[in-house]
Amino acid sequence: MCTTRWCASVKVVHVKVPESLSDRDVKLAAAIEAFSKGSVSVGKAAEIAEISIQEFLVELRRRGVPAYPYADDEALKELKFE
Repeated sequence: MCTTRWCASVKVVHVKVPESLSDRDVKLAAAIEAFSKGSVSVGKAAEIAEISIQEFLVELRRRGVPAYPYADDEALKELKFE
């Protein structure tokens, strides 16, 4: 039974992974890959990983994956914080 907003566009895939990888690791890897390719938004990626947006942003930072397509100074300028 589907309980999330994006169920209609979900594809279920069965993948064999080493036992050392947790379900969380696999979901997070899939979410980061989809986000990095531009297939999903930050919010959708967080849903895929089954974590909060804040946690997802922290995971992106830990892995050196940009959460937005701007340099920090460009973002500050765009948001008129400079």
